[in-house]
Amino acid sequence: MLNNEYYSQVFHEMKNSVTLISSYLQLIEKKHPEIAGFDYWVTSKNETARLRTITTELSQVKLGSQLTLEPVDLREFIVDCCRGFHCSDSQEGITCALTLPDTPLPARIDAKQLRLAMINLLKNSCEAMDNQGLVEVEALLENGCVAVRIRDSGCGIPPALMEKIFEPFVSTKEDGSGLGLNITRQIVAAHGGTITASSRERQGCTFTVTLPCMHTTNIPHPL
Repeated sequence: MLNNEYYSQVFHEMKNSVTLISSYLQLIEKKHPEIAGFDYWVTSKNETARLRTITTELSQVKLGSQLTLEPVDLREFIVDCCRGFHCSDSQEGITCALTLPDTPLPARIDAKQLRLAMINLLKNSCEAMDNQGLVEVEALLENGCVAVRIRDSGCGIPPALMEKIFEPFVSTKEDGSGLGLNITRQIVAAHGGTITASSRERQGCTFTVTLPCMHTTNIPHPL
């Protein structure tokens, strides 16, 4: 489990070095465009970009005792996550449809870490639809817990991978690191919650995050 501050710092330093190497490669190609035709050049750039993605994701993880839990109304939190994610230029073709209850969804969360988990799920949904389509986000009280469902109408997940999608380095994407869902599961588990997935190939996927409800009505209505 990636729940140690020391390892998080190590991955952060690795990310800085890989980012620097990536920048140098871009400068070299800009000054010497003929190098793009050399053997292994494109492969070197692609592998460096992949390593940068992996180290970036690993450097963001601070779990377990590192969580700073605060009471929130998850309705407001979900709205902020979707709004912030949709501000990215690459998501201009994506529409987020929110379904939220009129009553509060109280929970204790580390907003920074849980936001990372939410963004991972939203990003996966968008990429599954080639950044064009509708992502449905629904939150509700269910069996004494807060359930958040994220649905897309993308390519779905092959049945052979369904049981492995939360394992590290398992990905349906050609250039995927296979760490996003594993990190997301660790973040949700650190909050005392669970995450499940259901999918029909070429008919989309639904991820359901379930978190403990705080059982209080003292959180003001945010909407």
